[in-house]
Amino acid sequence: MQLLRGPDVNKRSEPKLSDREDSNITWVTCPDCGSKIGVVISVGKSATGVPAPPQAQIVPTAPVIAQGGVQEKLAAAGVDLTLVDVEEGDDIVSVSPKKFLGDLWGPINEAIRTLGGGWIRDGRSSRWEIRKEALE
Repeated sequence: MQLLRGPDVNKRSEPKLSDREDSNITWVTCPDCGSKIGVVISVGKSATGVPAPPQAQIVPTAPVIAQGGVQEKLAAAGVDLTLVDVEEGDDIVSVSPKKFLGDLWGPINEAIRTLGGGWIRDGRSSRWEIRKEALE
């Protein structure tokens, strides 16, 4: 295709895709604005002798239990430890979400409440706190 300058800028040296005989354009009209929209559905040709890419293998990993029984009890209660950070203090265990949990917050909240914990609303520092005596 050639680049044209001057008064012939809008003229093409090749025919439009919609004017070609091998074209498979389906024209639809936008129900909101009435403009015509061309839709092309293209199916690629399959190459022969080309091996398929290898499938990725998913290797499950167990969460690291670094703080002994606290994380084990949280995991047993149904808390996904990949979504939260666990910090163990002298008499309180603090469980903070790593990101916005959305719909996952409710099930995690219920699991932590079964362990005797509660949600502390504190803006970006919001967290669950569980007294260690409630875990024992």
